Amino acid sequence: MHRAVAGAELNARQPLHRIAAGTAALALSAVWLGPSAAAAQPAPSSQTEQTEAAPAGSPAPTLAEQERLLAAYERADRAHRETFVKLAASQRDAATPPPPPAPVVTKTPAKTTSTKKSTSSSSSKKSTTTTSNVAPPSGAAGTVVNFALAQVGKPYVYAASGPGSYDCSGLVMAAYAKVGIKLPHQSEQIAARGRQVPAGQWMPGDVIHTSGHVAIYLGGGKMVEAANPSAGIRVAPVRGGTAYRFL
Repeated sequence: MHRAVAGAELNARQPLHRIAAGTAALALSAVWLGPSAAAAQPAPSSQTEQTEAAPAGSPAPTLAEQERLLAAYERADRAHRETFVKLAASQRDAATPPPPPAPVVTKTPAKTTSTKKSTSSSSSKKSTTTTSNVAPPSGAAGTVVNFALAQVGKPYVYAASGPGSYDCSGLVMAAYAKVGIKLPHQSEQIAARGRQVPAGQWMPGDVIHTSGHVAIYLGGGKMVEAANPSAGIRVAPVRGGTAYRFL
């Protein structure tokens, strides 16, 4: 009678939250693992078996025994919880499709075209041209043109008519003197004695007149002239004017 009363008083002193926690652990184990939960539970100690197997009226287990039993349940619950979390994570990973592979970007090498630049260094020399690229005519016109070309490179001297230097009208007068035509030593008077030639009908040997200047037409848009003291006698492009014919 004394032992039964002591056991009842001990049970009354047990913390209710510990008993509830042990009951919840057993329930969670049964839900997670099913029928195999009982098999996974830790084997109770011999003292616990003897206590549970004790017939009615035997003294209740002590507080230390109940704490050991509750600690065993908590360890089992923790182990089952970790196993369940790992299993759920593995199933989730298996259900999630792997991300598509990143597209492979192939870099095409840029085509570099190397252009060879040929540098030609040409030194421009001021040289007096003695001939024109236009073939001189034959006959009297050829004589006038050839004489004028032979004077290219000589100096220009105002009022000179050869043979070492010429001005513009002196060169024309000397060239036409080679074919027996006497012309005055003045540009305006030379133009007044010739026959005006329409544009597009000029021929080599014609005299080209501009204001205060005369020259001999070579053909191909060029003429020979006694230009000025700095340029001397030269072959140059035609710079307009009016043509006159004497042959």
